Amino acid sequence: MARNGKRGRRRNEDGESDEGCCAATLDTLTHPCCCGGVWSQAAALWLTLLHPSLTTGHGADPAAPPPRGRLAAAMYRSVRHYRVAVSPTRPPCCPYTPSCSTYAVQALHHHGALRGGRLILARLLRCRPGAARRHAYRDPVPPPRH
Repeated sequence: MARNGKRGRRRNEDGESDEGCCAATLDTLTHPCCCGGVWSQAAALWLTLLHPSLTTGHGADPAAPPPRGRLAAAMYRSVRHYRVAVSPTRPPCCPYTPSCSTYAVQALHHHGALRGGRLILARLLRCRPGAARRHAYRDPVPPPRH
């Protein structure tokens, strides 16, 4: 495969651009692969924030205890709902260690809603095999600032 000048994209023998595991799907928002589902994950998070009754009854996450703030706790419950109800129905596809949902729980616990939310969004945007390979598949939550 030869490079076509754009970073991360390659051309196959037919001259077509290879964009990764979701390139052949028509609707990447509903495809079970996480590399195209950033918007669907964000939509699920937003829907869960609007309907907190969907997230009750899951308890604390073993990755980190619930955060103290109201907004961070609501975000934590939505991620916890994803981890308990949605994630078991999908094949594992996160290339990073820890997984994106574990990263989200830990970021909310250590950094709160504002900085934790920014860290989560940045992580979801870079959750694809090419970026993970450059980071040796490890991306821990940064330590809290004091």
